[in-house]
This record gives sequence, C-alpha cells and structure tokens, in this order.
Amino acid sequence: MKKSIFFSVFILSILVLYAGKRKNNADNLPLLHTKWILTEVFDNVVLHNPDTAYIIFSDTYKFSGNLGCNLFFGEFSFSKKMIKMDYVGATKKLCFNMEVEDQFMKAIRNDNFHYYIEKNTLYLLDKKNTVCKFEGIVLPQ
Repeated sequence: MKKSIFFSVFILSILVLYAGKRKNNADNLPLLHTKWILTEVFDNVVLHNPDTAYIIFSDTYKFSGNLGCNLFFGEFSFSKKMIKMDYVGATKKLCFNMEVEDQFMKAIRNDNFHYYIEKNTLYLLDKKNTVCKFEGIVLPQ
C-alpha cells in the first residue's frame, strides 16, 4: 500500500513538473521576428520614448535596430543558449543625449552572449552578469 501511494505521488509530481515546464516554454516569445525593446543596459534602466533603443533578429540571420538615436545592423548566429552577434555598422547622427546609445553599442560589441527568454523578456548575459534586458513585441510576418 505504501509503495503504491509513493509511486502515485511520484508520477503525479513528474507530470505536474513536466506540464508546468512545457507551458512556460510555450508562453515565451520567439527570438526571431520580435521587436526587443531595450529596458536595461549594464543594470541601468532605460526610459521609453519615441527613440527607445531596440533590436530585431530576422530568420535570414541578420539583426537591425535603433541604438537610441542611430540605426545599426549586423549578422548573428544562435543556438539554444548562445547568440553570437557580428556588429557591422551604424548611422552617424549626432543626437542630444547619447548616453544610452553609447552603453548599448558597447554592450552589443561584446559579440558572444548567453541568452534566455522568459515570457516577453530577453536577457543577454556575459560570463557573469546581465548585460542587456529587453521587452518583446511580436512583429507580424
């Protein structure tokens, strides 16, 4: 009797854990075709305005976005946990406040990141810390 109760509780626990894990993954936004709006860079909160920095990863392994003033672009490759970004270039406008832009550009030039997505939030991490945090909006395809 004790063995059957233990076995039933064990099986039920595994099913609950599996179902919960599967649900969380289904709720996560996709890396590709999502507009990832910068919310933090190097632990500094980024205020949203019309020129809020963002990045978009396409299925052609190219990324593009806005640094906060200037547009930028490059190429990338990724696996389940890593993303490698090859920054190619950016426009060269001079803007009033370029502090976020300078920090964001510095962050993405660190081309290899661990990343994970939790619901609508993308985290880019170096070996020790979160470098950038983004909030996602899925784009129509």
